[in-house]
Amino acid sequence: MDDITSFEQIIGSQNIITAEQDKIGYLEDWRGNFTGSAQAVLLPRSTEHVSQILAHADAQNQIIVTQGGNTGLVGGGIPDKSGNAFILSTARMNTVRDISEVNLSMTAEAGCILEQIHTITEAKNLYFPLNLAAKGSCTIGGNLATNAGGLNVVRYGTTRNLCLGIEVVLMGGRVMNLLTPLRKDNTGYDLKDLFIGSEGTLGIITAASLKLFPLPTVRSTALAGVRDIDAAVELLGALQKKSGEKVEAFEIMPGILLDIVSKQFPNIPMPLSPMPEFMVLMEIASTNDEDGQPDSEGAIPLTALMEQFLADNFETGLVTDAVIAQNETQRKQLWDIREHSPEATKQESWPVNTDISVTRADFAAFYKDATIEVKSVYPDARICGYGHLGDGNVHFNVLEREGGDPNWPEKREAVKHAIYNALSKVNGSISAEHGIGQMKVEQLKEVKDPVALEVMHQIKQSLDPKGLLNPGKILG
Repeated sequence: MDDITSFEQIIGSQNIITAEQDKIGYLEDWRGNFTGSAQAVLLPRSTEHVSQILAHADAQNQIIVTQGGNTGLVGGGIPDKSGNAFILSTARMNTVRDISEVNLSMTAEAGCILEQIHTITEAKNLYFPLNLAAKGSCTIGGNLATNAGGLNVVRYGTTRNLCLGIEVVLMGGRVMNLLTPLRKDNTGYDLKDLFIGSEGTLGIITAASLKLFPLPTVRSTALAGVRDIDAAVELLGALQKKSGEKVEAFEIMPGILLDIVSKQFPNIPMPLSPMPEFMVLMEIASTNDEDGQPDSEGAIPLTALMEQFLADNFETGLVTDAVIAQNETQRKQLWDIREHSPEATKQESWPVNTDISVTRADFAAFYKDATIEVKSVYPDARICGYGHLGDGNVHFNVLEREGGDPNWPEKREAVKHAIYNALSKVNGSISAEHGIGQMKVEQLKEVKDPVALEVMHQIKQSLDPKGLLNPGKILG
């Protein structure tokens, strides 16, 4: 209680949660795979608050686990069960400090909800392209801590690529101000990239300077059945070339996944019938208003480009069926299918979830081999591999047989091993965008270059010698 009293003096009792029933939402991850315990939840309102919290924690050897929107999928923001930790939530640090239409940049505090950033920037005809299914609850601090990817990586890159600078508080309370809005700042080590993706194990990101772009004013979105995964990969390259690199998103989904989405969310319309074995959801976008203005024959140029592209590839056999959104309502319905996929599989089953990255060249081969490997250990498996084909990120998820399997919990490890065995053959990554957290600590030890792992430990020891920042995550 002495520590709680000290923290109350720093941030006020109104910014501390101690009641057990009020802490519950902070102590379990979204998938329900990890639960923990904590003395209290701290809700600082400023960088100075965070600085004072870490100064006290360092002096008193108190463990601090940082949390944003608690939308993580590998247990990175969940403390262990000892009850010794304090959770530091950035939820009340949610101010947009500045936004520059000339520099195409903004500075946002770590607790800003991603959707809030979208709303603020789009009101000024600007665009922050990071887009996730959890955009209504995830925070920019959490996005940076995990180097989140999402739907638009194929054109804009990950969160790391969208960040110009950060403000970070180190254990002991020192504040490092790297909040530059400069595109070029070649002054020694690029320290911001050290903290992006570090999952709160090296310091606490309290604010970030972010890249903005002109807001796309015209979009064309289509859902297309494809001959197979090889055809989908070929189609992506062809669309990037045809559109002049206007491809914003290119998502692959199997028909079995859409069946599950339809079952769990019957109000979401399924536009293709019969359901193809594989589909791609593709979107191209332009900031040129002329691409959305009807020509002399009444055709919208960007839509006409998509129509001709699909027609040409129907003739070649790459595309087997397709539908193009004719308005924003239809576009949203198409995206609802993809964005509800994680929740649908969660409601349907207790899936084996993965977050894997392979090269585009290896995508089809990996998918086929992983399917064979999984079926060899569990023939009744439902393969629901979907994801960001544009950047090689596939969530190769597996569900037990339809109707349920009482022995599924015992079979999950064999399924996981089969997936990662297939991944090892193409030298892929065990984590594309979700991070390591506590879920993949042992896997990281097996696959990471030993010298790189040693350097990571040295960095951790240098910045957090007592191991008080989010212990048990990434390095164990």
